[in-house]
Amino acid sequence: MSEQESNRISRRDMLKLGLVAGGSAIIGPERIGDAFAASCYNSSMNTSCGDAREDFPTSPLIGGRIVQTIVDGKTVNSVSRAVGDFDALAHELPIPTALRPVQPFASPYAGTPQDCDGEVHQVGVDGKRADGTSAPNYNATIADCQYYRINLEVAPHNFTDQKVVPINAAGKVVRAPRQSSIGRLSLPSSTIWGFNGQFPGPMINAEYGKPCLVRFENMLNNDHGLDSQNFGAPDRAFLTHLHNGHTAPESDGNPFHKPCPYGPGQWVENLYLNWACDGDAREKQSFLWFHDHRMDHTGANVYKGMVGLYPIYDPVLDPGNENSGLRLPGVRRENGDGSFDVQYDIPLAFYDCRLDDGVTRHRDYHAGCDETHPEWWGKTFFKHFPNKGFNGDVFTVNGMAYPVLPVKRRKYRFRFLDASIARQYEFKLMRGSVGARPGQQGQYNFIDSNGANTLGQQVMQFLQIAADGGLLPFPIDRNSIEIWPAKRREVIIDFSKYMDGSPTTNGEAIYLANIFQMLDGRKRTTRGEAGFDPNYCVPILKFVIDGDAPDNSVMPAVNQPLRSLPPLPDLTKLPRRVFRFDKRELGGEMLWTINGKAFDHTRMEASVKRGQPELWTFVNEGGGWTHPIHNHMEEHQVVSRNGKAVPDAAHLDDRSREDVVALEGGESVTIYRNFRTFTGKYVAHCHNLSHEDHAMMFGWEIKP
Repeated sequence: MSEQESNRISRRDMLKLGLVAGGSAIIGPERIGDAFAASCYNSSMNTSCGDAREDFPTSPLIGGRIVQTIVDGKTVNSVSRAVGDFDALAHELPIPTALRPVQPFASPYAGTPQDCDGEVHQVGVDGKRADGTSAPNYNATIADCQYYRINLEVAPHNFTDQKVVPINAAGKVVRAPRQSSIGRLSLPSSTIWGFNGQFPGPMINAEYGKPCLVRFENMLNNDHGLDSQNFGAPDRAFLTHLHNGHTAPESDGNPFHKPCPYGPGQWVENLYLNWACDGDAREKQSFLWFHDHRMDHTGANVYKGMVGLYPIYDPVLDPGNENSGLRLPGVRRENGDGSFDVQYDIPLAFYDCRLDDGVTRHRDYHAGCDETHPEWWGKTFFKHFPNKGFNGDVFTVNGMAYPVLPVKRRKYRFRFLDASIARQYEFKLMRGSVGARPGQQGQYNFIDSNGANTLGQQVMQFLQIAADGGLLPFPIDRNSIEIWPAKRREVIIDFSKYMDGSPTTNGEAIYLANIFQMLDGRKRTTRGEAGFDPNYCVPILKFVIDGDAPDNSVMPAVNQPLRSLPPLPDLTKLPRRVFRFDKRELGGEMLWTINGKAFDHTRMEASVKRGQPELWTFVNEGGGWTHPIHNHMEEHQVVSRNGKAVPDAAHLDDRSREDVVALEGGESVTIYRNFRTFTGKYVAHCHNLSHEDHAMMFGWEIKP
């Protein structure tokens, strides 16, 4: 790290001192140096930007075609909106496969070193604590442990191999910077910082009873000749958080426990015990993910590519084998090294992005005020500032824009992950004619015979079987699936027939379409608001029927129990805490607060006792904004919304365990949660990552 970088002051510290535009405090350079000599936050911040407006580029239209007409003797170029006259929804969906384990490289027992700073594991792979006691009902051994190595690497990534058409915000064809004429172009690679240099990163297929020790090593100092542009943590440091593993603080990757993250050349070995709380099988989960959690730059680093997948299987109820347990869709194949893959069980990571048009100013406290970057045309564009949250206009699935998936006439299990910075989705299974909608968020829409936007025809349903905290108590028939940032939803889709009972036929197409219009990161756009389109219906993923395949899975009935949940204790006797989520403005950047305070890694907002459950109430006082609130370490169960029992029609998932609270505007939600196995420091925060990076996070601690 350069001397210049080490002397930078964090954005959050600047705000607290009122040093940005509009602040009232004036502090001399010598006091700044004294106050932050020991700070390990190194945000690059240009405080000369007086007005950080939310200027966004319009991404080039992926797969679009140009039509030319003659008007008054002049050639006019426009984007074709004819049905089928585009190449999007043509590239095959990338399907993740299991990362292969390596030979043992460490002894992950309590008290043994687990990172380059000499920190040690609190609980070992054998369930023993450093104080000699044991975690309850833990039965794994060192022989059960799987070892993985993952490097943080700079790499190129292509969101599509289709040609693109440069357009402006009005959807008009324009000439790309440094191009001599208008035409279709190949999209350049974007630079990512990825786990093993890929996006999404590697997938670890984990299993209860088999711990994983994962060594993460920072190699982001080597750009391999790629331009990393102007976003991502300036010090290129990382923290990896397994969301939401039941994990000790030293392996949790949170900035309250580890305020100084791991810089280039540094490493950490995170121990994931893959063990339900207190060994209670009723608390097993089914789909986790891991991502960066570096304070002040979580959103930028996640958007930069630091996303990985972590399905976790229950060898009793959910082994990934449709001939046993609950017989959920999946054909398991052992790889001979302790890892396995499961056919017909497919994770889908949803992520929206923007691509630079080369002329929009990078008007940002971190990137300069009036810079334009024609050399970055077609590469990912990001703004740190947006007070509403960063939204893209290109939708991707597993890192590919508008892909297609050939499917057999049988049942599939899909694991949905919203890996977006702020965007919320609502998905339906639709049919219809698809046409280009240049300049619209999503770029394509179902259209009618006149070429106008229309809602497609719903032709299939989802059977939801799991949420954030694992399998539901009972499956739910769903016409649509709503999902917020960091949330997961698992569904079964039967591609052998339509919802009216008629059979599917080879070559027929069904689309996974998003009907949740969100023009900014604040909340869903609703009727009466500027820009609302009642016919907004964007196809994101195209399924094409492609023959038959054996199917031994069983579709659970809606009244069939999938698992039981632990009974709740007498809630009237539990300690209660209230956390109020609000927005305030200090100078140039929006500052989000919890209980009126910005996150401070030296301050604890709650101290709880290990093994003592509590009721936490989250109150949204943010003026109609929505907040997905994530609690680290253990799942929660919602017990009321606005004082009323759950679930309600809008939040049927409240009947299950989750790790992200969908906190609607003006809403109050009370959750039950416990704090078991570990002691130490954790965080809770908004998973609209623009909000988290602007202080909407608080630290809490578990005491023995």
